[in-house]
Amino acid sequence: MDSRKLERIVLIILALLNLFLLSVVLSDSLEARRNARETAASVTALLEENGLAVADGVVRMESAPAPVSLSRDIAAENEKVRKLIGEYSPEDVGGNIIYYRGDKGQALLRGSGELDVVPYGSAFPLRGSPERTAEKLLRSIGVAAVPAEGGQGAEFYCCFDAVPVYNAILSFTFSDTCLTMLTGTRLFDNAQRASEGSGMDSVSALLRFVEIVRTEGYICSRIDSMEAGYSMTVSRSGVSELAPVWRIGTDTGVLLIDAESGKVIK
Repeated sequence: MDSRKLERIVLIILALLNLFLLSVVLSDSLEARRNARETAASVTALLEENGLAVADGVVRMESAPAPVSLSRDIAAENEKVRKLIGEYSPEDVGGNIIYYRGDKGQALLRGSGELDVVPYGSAFPLRGSPERTAEKLLRSIGVAAVPAEGGQGAEFYCCFDAVPVYNAILSFTFSDTCLTMLTGTRLFDNAQRASEGSGMDSVSALLRFVEIVRTEGYICSRIDSMEAGYSMTVSRSGVSELAPVWRIGTDTGVLLIDAESGKVIK
């Protein structure tokens, strides 16, 4: 057979194979979307049967993030402190607590993750709103964070891989002209991720929420939001665990459900 004809036949076969594989992928994708819509409709109906109205977009298929172990990295921590208060003199005051006296302020960082920073004078002038000034400062020291919903003033949830940690909150206090204090709880820098998450997905978490309403006396009539996140526990000084949670916002408040155990986090 002519080599050109053979080459043409091979190309045609490959093209047909690619079309077949594409049709399989599209079919699977359409089937997955159809199943997701049907699941969302069923869960929405169940919630409404239990007297719970649901905002648009709340019911969706989403996996919980994988658990993470964090540990303190003094070198990385020192670099962030330097960016924040300038050149400094550190002092180990015991108990895994380090005190820093710098050119632009003082800082106290604990092995529990808590921190206190007091700038000197107008080291960090207010530029625009307090929230915008705080966001710019966080970016400058390499801390990922998002505004805390319902926070008082300039408060931010620390984030790990763009996922908020709901009890790692940084609070900024400003005068009329500058930052006067930064307090809160930070994340440690060394991370060891689990290979994959085993916690309940978003649909399972909503079903668990219905059970909580039925049996544990939680009172609400509407679900306004649902987001995946973490809750941090300090297992020992300088070491913490990020457990996946689901944060459900209702018309009467916010509920955190542990994605592993299904328990309500106080």
